Amino acid sequence: MPTQTVIRIRDPLLLDITIYLSVVVMSLLGLNGLPNLRLQLIALGLCLTFGLLYRFFFRTGRYEQNPAAYFGAQGFVLALLFMLGTLGSGSTEAFNFLFLLLSINAALVLTSKAAATWITAYFGIVSAVILITSGTDGLFAIFFYSVTYVVCGFFGHILQQAELARDHNQRLLEELQATQQKLQELAVVEERNRLARDLHDSVKQQVFAISMQLSAARTALSESDKAYSSVAEAERLAQQAGAELTTLIHQLRPPSLERKSLTDAIKAHINEWTRQNKIESEIEIDSDVSVNLQTEQALFRALQEALANVARHSKASKVIVTLKPENGNIKLMVEDNGIGYDAERITKGIGLDSMKERLAAVNGELQVSSLQSHGTRITATVRRL
Repeated sequence: MPTQTVIRIRDPLLLDITIYLSVVVMSLLGLNGLPNLRLQLIALGLCLTFGLLYRFFFRTGRYEQNPAAYFGAQGFVLALLFMLGTLGSGSTEAFNFLFLLLSINAALVLTSKAAATWITAYFGIVSAVILITSGTDGLFAIFFYSVTYVVCGFFGHILQQAELARDHNQRLLEELQATQQKLQELAVVEERNRLARDLHDSVKQQVFAISMQLSAARTALSESDKAYSSVAEAERLAQQAGAELTTLIHQLRPPSLERKSLTDAIKAHINEWTRQNKIESEIEIDSDVSVNLQTEQALFRALQEALANVARHSKASKVIVTLKPENGNIKLMVEDNGIGYDAERITKGIGLDSMKERLAAVNGELQVSSLQSHGTRITATVRRL
């Protein structure tokens, strides 16, 4: 029988309990009906074999490798038990009950055609033994068992359909939760984009207009005027505010992530950063790294802030950026060969706090290690859920 006859589903807990209890109870009843100790010991061994095969092959799903071997072996064990039962009084029905449980198992995990084949085979074994031992007097029992085996087959099939429906509903629920998560991430990104557009279209333009007005006023004044220095300083502050607004807008809405994957965006940003700051960079990125949109944003922000710190404070000549999966996590490392930080400066700063907050929001953490004159390493680790 090919393995594609198997339908992979979860075994219902109630069926497990029923089978374990039935093996114990029916074994005791069957053993009690056998006439001597030798037959009782043989029957006990066969009952244990049936239970062990169920526990270590059916319950663990190993029967899927060769369902024909499993159901054939279980049927053979029960056939021996059933024939042993015919040697004593009152034990036959007890062992036959185990055949009914095996029929339910077959209907639960096999396709309808395969299950019908096995159930028919089990019914044939029971009928043959009854005819051999009871002759025509056993026809009524055979008729009764025919109905019983059909009912067991339908019962197993109903359990199968119920479990398949449960699995299907569970998958739909997981897909719905994943879709909801993506929508939430997109909503966050869209809100950031909206804020970036508002800042660009209103505040930035107003700051730019103020800067132009101050520039015109400074030009109209001579350096000997008392207001000249104040106007020049105001112009400088306005230009600085404009530059900081531009940086903030880019941080709210990084163009790189809108058009590229995380790995491509990181490479592009590092290359541009290297060109602007004249600091050598080495990139070690695993192209297989794949994370959700919110995690991409957090890691990209961490990279931006880390490189900005390198440019502002480190006096480094080289920086190494590594992005790779490690032990089920995603790890981003930025290492420089600069002057390093002292411990007091490491623990303070809005930039580092912002990085920690962003990473914490995506189940991540930030670690900073530095030695004076030996450079700094910033490590962002995000745990995959």
